[in-house]
Amino acid sequence: MGGSMRFYRQMSDFRLLESGLLRKDRNKKRGSTFASSPFFCARHFYFLLLFFFACIDFQSTFAAEPASTQAPPAPADEVAGLMDIGVWRLALYRLEQQQQTIADDPERWVGQEKQRIRIYQALGDWPALISRLQNLPAIVPLDFYIQAQTELAAALLRQNKGRAALKILRDLIWTQASDSAIAEAYLLNWRRMIIDAYRVSGQRQDAYRAATRLQHDYGNRELSDVIQHAKILLELGRAEEAMDRLAGRAQEAEAAQLYLLAQLRSGARPAQEVMQIGLRQLRNASLDAKLRTGLWRLVAEAAQASADRATYTNALEHVLGVDEDSDVEKNLFNFDTDMLWRAYLDFATSVGNQSQFLIGVDEQWRQAAQAAAKKQPVRSRSLYALLMFKGENDVSREAAVKDFVNSLSQTEQGRVLLMRLFLDSTRFANYEDIPVSARYVLADIALAKPDIELASALMATVKKPPAGADQFFWYLRRARILILGGKAEQGAQALDEMLQETRQFEPRQRDRLMQVIFDLQAAGLHAEAYALLNKVLRLTDDIKLQREIYYWMADSKKAQEQFTEAARLYLKSAMFPDPKDMGSWAQTARYQAAVALALAGLTDDARAIYQHLLRVTKDATRKAVLQRKLQKLRFK
Repeated sequence: MGGSMRFYRQMSDFRLLESGLLRKDRNKKRGSTFASSPFFCARHFYFLLLFFFACIDFQSTFAAEPASTQAPPAPADEVAGLMDIGVWRLALYRLEQQQQTIADDPERWVGQEKQRIRIYQALGDWPALISRLQNLPAIVPLDFYIQAQTELAAALLRQNKGRAALKILRDLIWTQASDSAIAEAYLLNWRRMIIDAYRVSGQRQDAYRAATRLQHDYGNRELSDVIQHAKILLELGRAEEAMDRLAGRAQEAEAAQLYLLAQLRSGARPAQEVMQIGLRQLRNASLDAKLRTGLWRLVAEAAQASADRATYTNALEHVLGVDEDSDVEKNLFNFDTDMLWRAYLDFATSVGNQSQFLIGVDEQWRQAAQAAAKKQPVRSRSLYALLMFKGENDVSREAAVKDFVNSLSQTEQGRVLLMRLFLDSTRFANYEDIPVSARYVLADIALAKPDIELASALMATVKKPPAGADQFFWYLRRARILILGGKAEQGAQALDEMLQETRQFEPRQRDRLMQVIFDLQAAGLHAEAYALLNKVLRLTDDIKLQREIYYWMADSKKAQEQFTEAARLYLKSAMFPDPKDMGSWAQTARYQAAVALALAGLTDDARAIYQHLLRVTKDATRKAVLQRKLQKLRFK
């Protein structure tokens, strides 16, 4: 039992560390399947770390001061090696440990900053990258300064901050492009980025002028420049000019898609025909993700123009189900989650009209949704969506929510769509407006990302477990999510309410409960943790667990600087149930009691315990630790 408790304790500390590393800034009023375990959603490398630390028997060495606390130097290429295998967060963790200051080693510092940029880019953590690059030291090597500012502008574009990116890019051109070597290496890319910055900012005429000047200066050497210019023409409503611009490159895949869009918008080709061409091309399994997404956008617009509700709704699911951080194309295609909700309802209403269903007669709609589930899932989801909003009563509406969520969860893009449909739609202004059964699933998706902050915010609004859930573990899981998400007091209250309803525990329940209490201790809520431990103590007759609880209660008292009471509890743990026991646990608890007594100023009592431990221990390392402690007491 002691080993498992130590493991859970260490695990809790690392999960708090992880949630801190993973938490992202949110600029919106709200944050954005299931984890393999109800309590753990850490990346694999964290499990490796936890396993390593869990294997160290801290108690057997009294948590002693080692002869040297300095870790051995890491190999210079360790971070690069971790990056090569895609273990990005562990790479960041090791980089933080190794990070030099620019004053100590400028060359190594630059190399480490370049690694950091790559890591943030790989993780898609644009806010962290922007913050880092905006706060570089005042003096850095010029070549790195130029690279860093260019990467900063690119990150700002990914966050749709076009005007901020424009300022940086203009400064770079004005201050650096007079150097011919720098201009040769960077100027063309900066000018392309300026065009994108204009597009992101909605400055279409400025984007057009910049693209025209770029074409004049460089010609149509690159397909990307042709495509960028054509997109701007389409955004300005000049579809025929876009066709002319693309005509010479229309045999190349990306240009061909845009050419079809220009034909659609100019009326040169019927919407139904464009839709069919797009659907045929989507059957090509070798299409890359970018081209596939572009085709679905094209199909969605063509289907909308041709009033094909089924294809339009299906295409919108694929368009909005792509997890993209940047939306540079938002001026070219204007799709959002509210459009998908409307598409569901329009499609369902059309089906209902054809079948002569009546609003309020929910069973007709439900049976039609169930019948379509396997062969026509989009049709089925549309019918469930109508029942969600227009069902006869709360029971019917909630049942439709569960069916809708379950259907969408089975699709490849289901998780992204669920998050967007319920968290980004104007139909749900607050978390409380989202149906409860959807909130359960959203919390699980957030936990699996992991986005502990969002999961915690969602779970804070849910008070009861879903039907069929194991109530004990559901309440325990909710408490843990609240604690890890920064709502520790709410988590402690949830645990207290659960314990008021519990009279006995199974071993598995008990171990998980202790783990969550350790989370409270790690979060600094020692008074709440102590009270909960005291309640668990009264609810169990397991002697080993009681002994350990006394120890953890002592830890909380020590953290509260109530050293005398902590010493009493450590000694109670050491001598329970046998006052003469001097096993490993008893020795560790006595050692901690002596530490607490010394902190309380009761040095004679501390000395007595150290001397007693010195007489009974045979381990040379422990003896050395005890002798150092006694020597320190002599100076006091």
